[in-house]
Amino acid sequence: MKTNNLLPLVLVLAGAFFASSLPAQEITSNAAYRARMDSLSSAFSAVVNEWNDAIPPHFRKAMQLEKEAEAHPEIKDSLLAIAAEERKTGEAFMPALQEKMDNNQAERQALMDKYALIFEDAFPFFAMRKQFSKDSLAILLSKASSEIQESETGKALRLYIENPQIVEGNRFQPFPCYDVNGNRFDWGLIKGKKVFLVHDGLWCMTHGMDNSLFRKYLRHLSEAAPNCLPLVVVNCATPEDLKASIEEYGLQDFYVVSEFKKDLGTLNVLYNDQTTPTCHYIDEQGILVKTTEGIDQDYLEKEFLKIK
Repeated sequence: MKTNNLLPLVLVLAGAFFASSLPAQEITSNAAYRARMDSLSSAFSAVVNEWNDAIPPHFRKAMQLEKEAEAHPEIKDSLLAIAAEERKTGEAFMPALQEKMDNNQAERQALMDKYALIFEDAFPFFAMRKQFSKDSLAILLSKASSEIQESETGKALRLYIENPQIVEGNRFQPFPCYDVNGNRFDWGLIKGKKVFLVHDGLWCMTHGMDNSLFRKYLRHLSEAAPNCLPLVVVNCATPEDLKASIEEYGLQDFYVVSEFKKDLGTLNVLYNDQTTPTCHYIDEQGILVKTTEGIDQDYLEKEFLKIK
């Protein structure tokens, strides 16, 4: 759908809501809107916890059995059969839990689409920024209340609108970020090095199956390409949140930092990252040579780092 067709529809719908009184069954207050969104967020977290409790144990057991099968060829077939059953048991939980998450996300998106501009939440428009031209976003933001415009999301959206984004071929522009102790990261460390910058998405890379996999991969890169500096930037609010992520994924030996702006940091605003993980590949001259959604292992190892 073209932006020029979408914008009038959004504005007409928003204007209709502002101009008319909402039916009794509609959400009619900011408190009610936020209460429903909080309820949906809590429900989604509960499903994620249910997923983590129900599925990964079976896959971990299957992986262990498969390792044991390699070590004990005399009972390999039996062990592999048990491992296959464990995987089957874990997979059996997936459809119902995925449906719960999809339904939750659909209801949350429907609420945001319908009420966000009324009840002081600019985040949907920030999250949907790639679907709009900057001129269209500027009009939308100008129609919002002063509370929306002065919110952290409103300010991030304005920064996005008013500044050119940094894209492939541009020089990488460092930004303030900090470690778990609140110390500012020294960007001088990347001078003369290739940088593999991973923006968030740690859970997305493992889905709770084996949190050590990413650590092992970074270790592999560090050993195979000593001139590469892996850097992980986490979207979180506090040093305590950052510390928890580092400990959960075993990344104590690597550079892991945050702007402590959650989803409204420089990588989201000026580098236009929307999917996590988004990966940025920066050469020795400080040029952003490529950006990918997810890790492109073939490009990273064969072209960027030239690992043989």
